[in-house]
Amino acid sequence: MTIEVFKGVQIAYLRRTGGYGAGNRQLMEELKARLRAGHFFREDTTILGIALDDPARTPEDRQRYDVGVVLTGAESPWDLPARGIDDGRYAIFEVPHTEAGVSTFWKNLPELTAGLPLDPTRPVIERYAFQKISAHRCEFCVPLRECGSGS
Repeated sequence: MTIEVFKGVQIAYLRRTGGYGAGNRQLMEELKARLRAGHFFREDTTILGIALDDPARTPEDRQRYDVGVVLTGAESPWDLPARGIDDGRYAIFEVPHTEAGVSTFWKNLPELTAGLPLDPTRPVIERYAFQKISAHRCEFCVPLRECGSGS
């Protein structure tokens, strides 16, 4: 695990509302197809997946999921809306980019983050950097409270 600070991160994104699962994967594939069509799926491409609602507290038909490409200033947003990602500190966990690897991460999240000053007001972000995906890896960015914010 490493700690990173996100500041001023912007994404062009697609949003889906509905139960998390296969529909989120389809949305990711739709974004990747748009990137490929515009020749923007390159070595410097980073895609984020963000589950905006807690499935334990939000009805399935109201769960929102954003998938977006990090804007670096060199690309067009492909007629997609843009939004910012919450600034702040994140604990970064690299995991195998497999169903088992991702499932194990979520199952072990309480143990992995024990003792960390988690910020439950911000969502966990899935990060798919082109180079990590090529190595069959992905990252989970877990939001942390800022130092001096009760940590």
